[in-house]
Amino acid sequence: MNLSDDEIRQIASLILSESNHLFPSSYPDIPLNTSMLMSALSKTGFKVDEQHINDLMTATELKLAAIAPLNWNNYGTLAILLNQAYPDEDMIAISENRILDLVKNLPNFTDQSDPDEGVIDSIIYTWISLNDDEPYFEEDEAWD
Repeated sequence: MNLSDDEIRQIASLILSESNHLFPSSYPDIPLNTSMLMSALSKTGFKVDEQHINDLMTATELKLAAIAPLNWNNYGTLAILLNQAYPDEDMIAISENRILDLVKNLPNFTDQSDPDEGVIDSIIYTWISLNDDEPYFEEDEAWD
């Protein structure tokens, strides 16, 4: 991919400004689709080879996640941002209070409410899955 970090930030900012009605989202992940990306590319005049569109989509999602207003419903995006910001966090020993503090300290987290039951667990499990090359349990064992 031949776009700079600043150019990707411009694309993400354009998508956010044109789709601000989608944010904060009620979905776990940032709502970004190919047509939004292609429209932003067209408007900015940036060119990307077709084989790099998936890489650009991923990079744009990360930039968008870092600037879009987030709430507790966005547990997938929150987990990704926490994983980037705190890659050495001990996920085995992490407490719910620590997760609350880390999320509330994200610069674009705007939700002032308390999370619904299970949201903290969803953030933790998603965060663990981002780093888990080999699951600790087999599927049959996990529910025993």
